[in-house]
Amino acid sequence: MISFDWTPREKKLLIALVIVSVVAIGTLVFADNSDSKTKEKTLQPYSPLVTEKKESREAKSKTEKLVVDLKGAVQKPGIYEMQAPARVYQVVEKAGGANEQADLSQVNLAQMLTDGMVIYIPRKGEMVPVVGQASNGANESGTKSGKININTATIQDLEKLDGLGPSKAEAIVKYREEHGAFRSIDDLTKVPGIGEKTLQKFRDQITV
Repeated sequence: MISFDWTPREKKLLIALVIVSVVAIGTLVFADNSDSKTKEKTLQPYSPLVTEKKESREAKSKTEKLVVDLKGAVQKPGIYEMQAPARVYQVVEKAGGANEQADLSQVNLAQMLTDGMVIYIPRKGEMVPVVGQASNGANESGTKSGKININTATIQDLEKLDGLGPSKAEAIVKYREEHGAFRSIDDLTKVPGIGEKTLQKFRDQITV
């Protein structure tokens, strides 16, 4: 049997080396176990319900349609169907763009479109609201005094005026779309079929 003759100093060094080795191995094992547990905690189980809801919202956003009414100084005024989300400039482009009479300085071309929106592109020299929500009836077409605003009224609103039937109401709306907003009540006499005598029947029922 081999016998080692260790001095007291060598024995102390050997014991210290063994202790350091044991501590180092223990530290490595503990660190490895902690890292594995951390990875297990961070792994999230697959949730098909959450994924399906997200995909459903994205699909709905892609298929949503907006119907807007574009009026005023554009090449082709009319009703347009747009893919949401969309902005005013996009529907103007779809209508062939603004014409040479348009005053785009009054228009917020970056405004987001909403379903049922009425968009009016003014002509140079006009001072009118440019973009707004579609009218929901006589309450929005009128004023606080109950008078009907001839620049925002629908055909149905105008038919409520004394002496105005469907044909004359339609003529007013058509004239407004082709020539822009009325600057005064007397401008109504420029509409075919409406003279001063007819205007007097409902003058006190309207406003601009």
